[in-house]
Amino acid sequence: MSVASPERPIRISRRSWRSLVAELATRGGGRRESGAALLAKQDEPTMVTRIVYFDDVDGRSLRGGIDVRFEGMVALTDICRRDGLTVIADAHTHPGIWVGQSRIDQAHPMVALPGHIALILPNFAQGKVRFREVGVHEYRGEAGWIAHTHESASQRFRIGRWP
Repeated sequence: MSVASPERPIRISRRSWRSLVAELATRGGGRRESGAALLAKQDEPTMVTRIVYFDDVDGRSLRGGIDVRFEGMVALTDICRRDGLTVIADAHTHPGIWVGQSRIDQAHPMVALPGHIALILPNFAQGKVRFREVGVHEYRGEAGWIAHTHESASQRFRIGRWP
């Protein structure tokens, strides 16, 4: 597993971002949380090249909240090993406009390494989701999590035009 650093933020293409938001909205159906792991090639660990949705690796993971079981994490690890990828961030939705982390989110980072980025999208990703509305949370290991404001969020996660 890999993490971004302040000098090298995570990057995602606009097309991939729009696809992620739309797919999370569809999978959650406006009534439950949905989520995904954002993957990158091991030799370029800051550029999102693939998105794996939690319910694709664990069909029972979306039950209102998200609960990816052990088997789902094994399946995700197998994808990463097979394709030379690494998890660099995760994204999931919340109901309403609150994009802070729940106690469950804080207690269970997808990748428990300092620098891991967790994105939280509002309103189950329904309607237009602007990046400034997204919660960008960085895991700091034993120091816990830091929530980035819109200004500092763009230093950790960027949407743009990349090949």
